[in-house]
Amino acid sequence: MKIPWELYQNLKKLGIIQTPDDDTRSFNIGKSNYSKHTIQPWSIWIDWELNPFDADIVKRVLRTKEDEPRIKDYEKIIHICKERIRQLNENRNNESNILD
Repeated sequence: MKIPWELYQNLKKLGIIQTPDDDTRSFNIGKSNYSKHTIQPWSIWIDWELNPFDADIVKRVLRTKEDEPRIKDYEKIIHICKERIRQLNENRNNESNILD
């Protein structure tokens, strides 16, 4: 099956299509299971141009670790969300002070 060159290049950039000289996505360092999936968190981060906080949330939603209960990831996601909300509120407060 042929695909358009532009699509091929984009999938290669995202790591969805691997080249023979790059096996980075074929294994994990640690206990996560990302490498068994076609689309890994890195691909989503790059394609959606996510900030580090949103990228961290996506990573935690997609991963499973044998030695950690799933609820731990959700607790971490809540913690990350609270910090991001704090930052956004701080930025909004600083912007309104400049405008006043």
